Amino acid sequence: MDAIAFEQMRQGHALMAACCALYLAWWAIFFWPKVSGGSAHGALRVVGIVAILGAVACGLFGATRICGGAAELAPTRVVVGCLVGAVILYLVLLGITQRMFQRQPTTELVLFVAWLGMEACCALALGGAGQTGVAALVAVLAVVGFVVSLVCYVLYYRLEPLPSFVDGCVPLALIGIVSIVIACCPPAGA
Repeated sequence: MDAIAFEQMRQGHALMAACCALYLAWWAIFFWPKVSGGSAHGALRVVGIVAILGAVACGLFGATRICGGAAELAPTRVVVGCLVGAVILYLVLLGITQRMFQRQPTTELVLFVAWLGMEACCALALGGAGQTGVAALVAVLAVVGFVVSLVCYVLYYRLEPLPSFVDGCVPLALIGIVSIVIACCPPAGA
Protein backbone atom coordinates (compact mmCIF):
# COMPACT_ATOMS: atom_id res chain seq x y z
CA MET A 1 0.00 0.00 0.00
CA ASP A 2 1.13 3.53 -0.72
CA ALA A 3 2.17 4.91 2.68
CA ILE A 4 1.95 8.51 1.44
CA ALA A 5 -1.67 8.06 0.30
CA PHE A 6 -2.60 6.46 3.63
CA GLU A 7 -0.92 9.31 5.51
CA GLN A 8 -2.84 11.84 3.39
CA MET A 9 -6.10 10.17 4.38
CA ARG A 10 -5.10 10.19 8.06
CA GLN A 11 -4.14 13.87 7.91
CA GLY A 12 -7.38 14.64 6.10
CA HIS A 13 -9.38 12.95 8.83
CA ALA A 14 -7.51 14.93 11.50
CA LEU A 15 -8.49 18.10 9.61
CA MET A 16 -12.08 16.83 9.37
CA ALA A 17 -12.12 16.37 13.15
CA ALA A 18 -10.91 19.97 13.53
CA CYS A 19 -13.62 21.06 11.06
CA CYS A 20 -16.29 19.37 13.17
CA ALA A 21 -14.95 20.93 16.40
CA LEU A 22 -14.93 24.41 14.86
CA TYR A 23 -18.37 23.91 13.29
CA LEU A 24 -19.65 22.74 16.68
CA ALA A 25 -18.18 25.86 18.32
CA TRP A 26 -19.93 28.04 15.72
CA TRP A 27 -23.16 26.12 16.28
CA ALA A 28 -22.96 26.60 20.03
CA ILE A 29 -22.17 30.31 19.74
CA PHE A 30 -24.91 31.11 17.25
CA PHE A 31 -27.62 28.61 18.12
CA TRP A 32 -27.41 28.16 21.90
CA PRO A 33 -28.60 31.75 22.52
CA LYS A 34 -31.65 31.04 20.35
CA VAL A 35 -32.75 28.47 22.93
CA SER A 36 -33.42 31.39 25.26
CA GLY A 37 -34.47 33.81 22.51
CA GLY A 38 -31.16 35.72 22.36
CA SER A 39 -28.30 36.05 19.92
CA ALA A 40 -24.49 36.21 19.98
CA HIS A 41 -22.96 39.70 20.30
CA GLY A 42 -19.57 41.41 20.38
CA ALA A 43 -16.41 39.36 20.78
CA LEU A 44 -18.37 36.11 21.04
CA ARG A 45 -19.94 36.78 17.64
CA VAL A 46 -16.48 37.40 16.16
CA VAL A 47 -15.21 34.13 17.66
CA GLY A 48 -18.20 32.35 16.09
CA ILE A 49 -17.47 33.83 12.68
CA VAL A 50 -13.80 32.87 12.94
CA ALA A 51 -14.87 29.35 13.99
CA ILE A 52 -17.10 28.83 10.94
CA LEU A 53 -14.42 30.19 8.60
CA GLY A 54 -11.92 27.83 10.23
CA ALA A 55 -14.38 24.98 9.85
CA VAL A 56 -14.73 25.70 6.14
CA ALA A 57 -10.94 25.85 5.66
CA CYS A 58 -10.31 22.65 7.65
CA GLY A 59 -13.17 20.88 5.89
CA LEU A 60 -11.95 21.81 2.42
CA PHE A 61 -8.32 20.95 3.15
CA GLY A 62 -9.35 17.77 4.96
CA ALA A 63 -11.60 16.59 2.14
CA THR A 64 -8.87 17.38 -0.38
CA ARG A 65 -6.33 15.31 1.58
CA ILE A 66 -8.74 12.39 2.08
CA CYS A 67 -9.92 12.34 -1.53
CA GLY A 68 -6.37 12.83 -2.86
CA GLY A 69 -5.11 9.88 -0.83
CA ALA A 70 -8.06 7.72 -1.80
CA ALA A 71 -7.68 8.63 -5.48
CA GLU A 72 -4.04 7.50 -5.34
CA LEU A 73 -5.13 4.05 -4.14
CA ALA A 74 -8.45 3.53 -5.93
CA PRO A 75 -9.12 2.98 -9.61
CA THR A 76 -10.73 5.95 -11.35
CA ARG A 77 -14.01 4.03 -11.74
CA VAL A 78 -14.29 3.76 -7.93
CA VAL A 79 -13.76 7.49 -7.47
CA VAL A 80 -16.25 8.36 -10.21
CA GLY A 81 -18.73 5.78 -8.87
CA CYS A 82 -18.59 7.30 -5.38
CA LEU A 83 -19.08 10.79 -6.78
CA VAL A 84 -22.01 9.80 -8.99
CA GLY A 85 -23.51 7.71 -6.19
CA ALA A 86 -23.32 10.66 -3.78
CA VAL A 87 -25.05 12.98 -6.26
CA ILE A 88 -27.83 10.44 -6.89
CA LEU A 89 -28.24 9.78 -3.16
CA TYR A 90 -28.46 13.52 -2.49
CA LEU A 91 -31.16 14.01 -5.12
CA VAL A 92 -33.16 11.04 -3.82
CA LEU A 93 -32.88 12.20 -0.20
CA LEU A 94 -33.72 15.76 -1.15
CA GLY A 95 -36.96 14.54 -2.72
CA ILE A 96 -37.81 12.18 0.13
CA THR A 97 -37.06 14.63 2.93
CA GLN A 98 -39.01 17.42 1.24
CA ARG A 99 -42.05 15.38 0.19
CA MET A 100 -42.39 12.84 2.96
CA PHE A 101 -41.10 14.86 5.91
CA GLN A 102 -41.71 18.43 4.70
CA ARG A 103 -38.07 19.19 5.59
CA GLN A 104 -36.77 22.37 4.01
CA PRO A 105 -33.41 21.70 2.35
CA THR A 106 -30.30 23.06 4.06
CA THR A 107 -26.56 22.78 3.52
CA GLU A 108 -26.31 19.97 6.06
CA LEU A 109 -27.88 17.46 3.67
CA VAL A 110 -25.23 18.23 1.06
CA LEU A 111 -22.48 18.03 3.67
CA PHE A 112 -23.30 14.67 5.16
CA VAL A 113 -24.10 13.03 1.82
CA ALA A 114 -20.79 14.33 0.43
CA TRP A 115 -19.07 13.06 3.59
CA LEU A 116 -20.59 9.60 3.09
CA GLY A 117 -19.44 9.56 -0.56
CA MET A 118 -15.95 10.58 0.49
CA GLU A 119 -15.79 7.92 3.21
CA ALA A 120 -17.13 5.26 0.82
CA CYS A 121 -14.34 6.14 -1.61
CA CYS A 122 -11.83 6.02 1.25
CA ALA A 123 -13.09 2.61 2.41
CA LEU A 124 -13.03 1.17 -1.11
CA ALA A 125 -9.53 2.54 -1.72
CA LEU A 126 -8.26 1.10 1.55
CA GLY A 127 -9.92 -2.26 0.86
CA GLY A 128 -8.44 -2.38 -2.62
CA ALA A 129 -5.00 -1.66 -1.14
CA GLY A 130 -5.28 -4.62 1.24
CA GLN A 131 -6.22 -2.61 4.36
CA THR A 132 -9.43 -4.58 4.90
CA GLY A 133 -9.63 -3.99 8.65
CA VAL A 134 -9.34 -0.21 8.36
CA ALA A 135 -11.61 -0.26 5.29
CA ALA A 136 -14.32 -2.12 7.22
CA LEU A 137 -13.97 0.28 10.16
CA VAL A 138 -14.30 3.31 7.86
CA ALA A 139 -17.33 1.78 6.13
CA VAL A 140 -19.16 0.92 9.36
CA LEU A 141 -18.42 4.29 10.99
CA ALA A 142 -19.48 6.14 7.84
CA VAL A 143 -22.82 4.31 7.66
CA VAL A 144 -23.50 4.92 11.36
CA GLY A 145 -22.53 8.61 11.05
CA PHE A 146 -24.69 9.00 7.95
CA VAL A 147 -27.78 7.34 9.43
CA VAL A 148 -27.57 9.37 12.65
CA SER A 149 -27.05 12.57 10.63
CA LEU A 150 -30.05 11.81 8.42
CA VAL A 151 -32.31 11.15 11.41
CA CYS A 152 -31.16 14.38 13.07
CA TYR A 153 -31.66 16.28 9.81
CA VAL A 154 -35.26 15.10 9.49
CA LEU A 155 -36.09 15.78 13.14
CA TYR A 156 -34.44 19.20 13.53
CA TYR A 157 -37.38 21.49 12.67
CA ARG A 158 -39.85 19.29 14.53
CA LEU A 159 -38.19 19.80 17.89
CA GLU A 160 -38.42 22.48 20.54
CA PRO A 161 -35.43 24.88 20.81
CA LEU A 162 -33.28 22.95 23.31
CA PRO A 163 -33.76 19.49 21.75
CA SER A 164 -33.19 20.97 18.27
CA PHE A 165 -29.95 22.55 19.49
CA VAL A 166 -28.78 19.15 20.80
CA ASP A 167 -30.03 17.49 17.59
CA GLY A 168 -27.79 19.84 15.60
CA CYS A 169 -24.78 19.02 17.80
CA VAL A 170 -25.05 15.23 17.51
CA PRO A 171 -23.95 14.79 13.86
CA LEU A 172 -21.05 17.22 14.29
CA ALA A 173 -19.81 15.49 17.42
CA LEU A 174 -20.27 11.99 15.95
CA ILE A 175 -18.54 12.75 12.64
CA GLY A 176 -15.74 14.47 14.56
CA ILE A 177 -15.26 11.34 16.69
CA VAL A 178 -15.38 9.12 13.59
CA SER A 179 -12.72 11.31 11.98
CA ILE A 180 -10.49 11.10 15.05
CA VAL A 181 -10.81 7.30 15.12
CA ILE A 182 -9.87 7.03 11.44
CA ALA A 183 -7.01 9.54 11.81
CA CYS A 184 -5.57 7.36 14.59
CA CYS A 185 -5.60 4.13 12.56
CA PRO A 186 -2.06 2.87 11.97
CA PRO A 187 -1.12 1.45 8.57
CA ALA A 188 -0.86 -2.33 8.31
CA GLY A 189 2.36 -3.66 9.71
CA ALA A 190 2.96 -0.56 11.85
